[in-house]
Amino acid sequence: MSKDKILSEALTLFASRGYEGTALSELAERVGMKKASIYSHFKNKEEIFWAVIDRAYQDEIDKFSKGMKEVQQLSFRERLHFMIDQHVHFYKENDVNATLWRRMTLFPPEAFREGLKAKLLEYEQQFNALLETELQVAIEEKEISDIDLDTGLAMILCIVDGLFVEYSYYDENEFNERVEAVKKMTWRSFAPKVEEG
Repeated sequence: MSKDKILSEALTLFASRGYEGTALSELAERVGMKKASIYSHFKNKEEIFWAVIDRAYQDEIDKFSKGMKEVQQLSFRERLHFMIDQHVHFYKENDVNATLWRRMTLFPPEAFREGLKAKLLEYEQQFNALLETELQVAIEEKEISDIDLDTGLAMILCIVDGLFVEYSYYDENEFNERVEAVKKMTWRSFAPKVEEG
């Protein structure tokens, strides 16, 4: 229980203050233990940081996977739009995972820049594995064109990453209009080609 409490409070601190701005003494105070007691669970602040990052990334993969299972009976077009909406909802959330994600993606601690990049690529590989299955089934069911899977994956990733950046710059209405435009144009790229008679 103490370990989970440490990670939960550390997530809040890392998200709001970053790695450098988080002191183990304050973390210990929030958890209700002495600073020395934290070392019975973790070697140092760096180990806590990576445990928080792993948990936050895995939470998002689990949430995405669960969401896609809940809509598996829908058409691929609806699932594609749901997938984009899931990411958009995440960007708009003010919860600590979303805040941590923003901070670590846009302003990573210099000492951990490469490690965070590797973690992000690891997350992307898990996300890609789920997406690849979605695309493969849609191709087999002739719901979409017989596209190159790597191209389809790259397009979806660029779209969700692009929306992540756009959300920082535009007001809610304009951003929502852009999301709808992206959904429309993305579907055009995947839609089965109409055979000429």
